[in-house]
Amino acid sequence: MKAFFPLELDGLVLDVVSTPLEQKQLWAFRHRIFREQLAWVPVCEDGYDRDSYDDFSDNLALYRDGQVVGAIRLTGGQNPFMLEEEFSGLLASGESIGKGREYSEITRLAIDRHALSGRESVMAARMLYLGAWLWSQIHGVRWMYFVVEPVFYRRLVMFGFPIVPVGVPRPLDGGVMSMAGLLDWRQARPELIRSLCPGVTVSDACQELWHEYDYSH
Repeated sequence: MKAFFPLELDGLVLDVVSTPLEQKQLWAFRHRIFREQLAWVPVCEDGYDRDSYDDFSDNLALYRDGQVVGAIRLTGGQNPFMLEEEFSGLLASGESIGKGREYSEITRLAIDRHALSGRESVMAARMLYLGAWLWSQIHGVRWMYFVVEPVFYRRLVMFGFPIVPVGVPRPLDGGVMSMAGLLDWRQARPELIRSLCPGVTVSDACQELWHEYDYSH
């Protein structure tokens, strides 16, 4: 997968987390966002936000000047999902979720809005979405599950992402009203994908994949 990354745009760099140092930087960033600022989960003594899902998931980190300012975790459908365990209360009674090669889950999506200006924050979000799309193309993934606050779900709809709700909005353990959704990349308009990447510098392998996608659509 390293052949397709990094992606670069105006000082922001999106790359695969692969070394022990990069992992620690990522875990420290997630701890600051999810445990200190949002208080969605308890603070850890070591200052790291990590769990068993990191053992089999791919993490992408967004850097500016070598510091992590954004992140996203992507889990393949052959592995357990948080939606099956920690977030299962968001599913409607009797509702099941899809598993297997074409399914995946997005978790730990975050942007440091204190570190990024308004324009940078928008660029950061688009780069993370583009990273998720690129990851899905590399791995042959069509569907992606995710859990967000209802207001953020509405923003994704307005942006044009082909998503449907899964279950109903409910408060999670931290008291934050949340809902699960399912994104279908096959239903995404080519214009949506192109809107995520104006000006982004990509590798030759990524450029090739992009041309293949463009040709097929």
